[in-house]
Amino acid sequence: MTQKAATLEISELMQFLRQELHDLPDERKPGNNRKYEVEDAVMAAFSVFFTQSPSFLDHQRLMKSNKGKDNAESLFSIEKIPGDNQIRNLLDPVPASNVSRTFQKVYQWLKEKGVLKKFLYLDGEILVALDGTEYFSSKKIHCPHCNCRNHRNGTTTYFHGCVTPMVVSPKQKQVINLEPEFIKKQDGHQKQDCENAAVKRWLNKNHKNKYGYPVTLLGDDLYSHEPVCELAVKQGYSFIFVCLETSPKTLYEWLEFLEKSGEVTTVEKKQWDGRKNLIYRYRYASRVPLREGDSSLEVNWCEVTVINEKTQKIIYQNNWITNHKITENNVEEIVKAGRSRWKVENEGNNVLKNHGYNLEHNFGHGQNHLCEFLLSLNL
Repeated sequence: MTQKAATLEISELMQFLRQELHDLPDERKPGNNRKYEVEDAVMAAFSVFFTQSPSFLDHQRLMKSNKGKDNAESLFSIEKIPGDNQIRNLLDPVPASNVSRTFQKVYQWLKEKGVLKKFLYLDGEILVALDGTEYFSSKKIHCPHCNCRNHRNGTTTYFHGCVTPMVVSPKQKQVINLEPEFIKKQDGHQKQDCENAAVKRWLNKNHKNKYGYPVTLLGDDLYSHEPVCELAVKQGYSFIFVCLETSPKTLYEWLEFLEKSGEVTTVEKKQWDGRKNLIYRYRYASRVPLREGDSSLEVNWCEVTVINEKTQKIIYQNNWITNHKITENNVEEIVKAGRSRWKVENEGNNVLKNHGYNLEHNFGHGQNHLCEFLLSLNL
């Protein structure tokens, strides 16, 4: 008999979240109206995202209905439902780090229940895809943590972004969110933040050991440079990063030399996709330096070109660098792992933006932490 897959129930998720809600910052002065606790505001905000309400206003209409009141009390244990402005005011002083451990608790639950075993790939490894995304943008609303873009017409766009690490697998349609790293102006710094700096912060805070499995990081061409690759290795990770021909100049100069000397291996496989025959042409090379100098990190490089056998038209082509050893037997698996990075955009951020979670809707911005706190609840 097939064992039924473990499912994380809403009651367990609520328990994980509530365990992190003790001693939350409350900036109301003594004697102010204390009808609602900060914890009430957290659970009310979470219920907005759980019910996939497109806005706080829509959610308020739902909560005023009899069905909504029943759901608020039974699902979320909310007896007193704060209004949208009350939620925003109560949550603005609360750093998103107050709920960050919830992500790890959910991960541990999935690990203990055997769910993560279905995601294992590359000889029993977890694949964690990293990708930057923007979740707030405005030409008027801004806070001290906003990054900004100054346009030629004199206007300024203020925005918030984050790096969203997600567990992915070529074998699974689902993804598992991990704690995000926010792309924002850092305290005491006037300089704009960027995705590359945010990824380095995430790596420094998250050693591979916390995941209980070997971990391979997946990422786009932004990460295929020595500082990020070296830090990933230092923190115990393997990596497979997209590496465009326009990126590490030294690497592609070496590849040109290796190809002339016959040290780039080519493997071809045919595959029927249900309508046509495809040729998968894999090329790979070992121990290629990322930059000039004797101390350069050496990586392994691979490429896939997918060709329609009948028309000889190229359907897909991409390149990666990795610290995994590449052989004729595993190059296909390495490429599949690298290509699964797109799941963080398709099954991950695309779902959050366009399929009910309204990631880019401005549920509230605030002047301190509101924007980041609400995003964490949404994820």
